[in-house]
Amino acid sequence: MLSSNRSNDQRFSAADEARDLEQQMAALDLSAADKHFLRALHQTEKQLNEAFDAAQRPGDLQQQVSRLYKQLYRPD
Repeated sequence: MLSSNRSNDQRFSAADEARDLEQQMAALDLSAADKHFLRALHQTEKQLNEAFDAAQRPGDLQQQVSRLYKQLYRPD
């Protein structure tokens, strides 16, 4: 995915992350469809990271990851 210009050690607010993503996409002059896909991918990646962080049991994590991948790659 698009890389951040900031250090990986820094935490960003959701607004900062969204602004950074939008700036990178604008610089690349992407189509509306590409931007839509990258926004969805970015959101799904955030959800996957949150699922990994929040998982208490392996089964829970597996179910959350499976659901998120289905949302990303098999939208209704």
